[in-house]
Amino acid sequence: MNHDPRGDADLHGVAFEEFVSRMCVACIRLGTADRGRLRERGYSDAEIDLGTAELLARGFLAHSDEEDTWAVVPPRESFPQYLEIMEHRTALARASIPELDNQWRRAVGRGTRATLPDLDLLSSVPEVIERIEAMHRSARQRLWWALDASVVTRELLVRVAADERLLALADGVDVRLVLDTSVLNEPWALDRLERADAQGYSARVGNGVPFGVLVCDDESVLVDISAYDPDGYGSLALRRRPARQAVIRLFEAIWSLSTPFGPTSQVLEATGEEPVAPLDDRDTKVLALLSIGASDKVIARQIGSSVRTVERRIRYLTDHLGAATRFQAGVQAVRRGWV
Repeated sequence: MNHDPRGDADLHGVAFEEFVSRMCVACIRLGTADRGRLRERGYSDAEIDLGTAELLARGFLAHSDEEDTWAVVPPRESFPQYLEIMEHRTALARASIPELDNQWRRAVGRGTRATLPDLDLLSSVPEVIERIEAMHRSARQRLWWALDASVVTRELLVRVAADERLLALADGVDVRLVLDTSVLNEPWALDRLERADAQGYSARVGNGVPFGVLVCDDESVLVDISAYDPDGYGSLALRRRPARQAVIRLFEAIWSLSTPFGPTSQVLEATGEEPVAPLDDRDTKVLALLSIGASDKVIARQIGSSVRTVERRIRYLTDHLGAATRFQAGVQAVRRGWV
């Protein structure tokens, strides 16, 4: 084999693939590859180290007990396995082309937009937040909102905690608010629920909200997927009727499976019976938080106690309510009118 020695020259791209292919054929012809005979064929030590390491990684060579010697894996075994890997990688690369092209366009300021007249593709978290604020300003009949623990949810509601006017609504709008239980770990979450309750809005807590959903009148809906893409790219604003109806049905399903949120700051009188256990404001708040699935850590933060204290109070309340679980204790308290 006539080989043009390349010494320690760098190999990249097609040149590297050609180099590996030549060394692979040389090793196959040798039957058992060793450094001495590869040198005889014109390969430098640097090329031998580079080539054999790559052929080992690709499964064409195997380590030998002898130093500087490599066993050649039978081509009937090695080539089909390697080709299967390459075909899989090729298929993945082809499937990734549209998304990679979109990412490049965003990076160089050539962002693409969906061409459908009733669909807006939102490409950033600020753009999603801006659309949510605009939908609040324009709502006149209903504003239904299900929030998951997304980037948009966190960023927007941190702002709202400082300035409630960002999500101002006209009078008479039917407002429904659902917060996923995963959002309860955020410091502003329960404050948002209590504000909604104080304003006369319907508020609930759900478990497993798949993504953020906002319904504005009969005009448009928004789908926030920033829980899956931190940039918010791919979130949608939809105006086409069938698409709106589908998202509205999803919200209604989320709403029906969620737990109503009640006041957590005052004791309500039981109807027709006396409480089994004396309740102060703290116990009432604990029970109300239990009923919406809040964790011990969240409850402790809200009532200003340690987690251990919360655990003791939950055991006490659960025992006196005859409940088997913490959630049942919250439900029993709601049924008895304690919260």
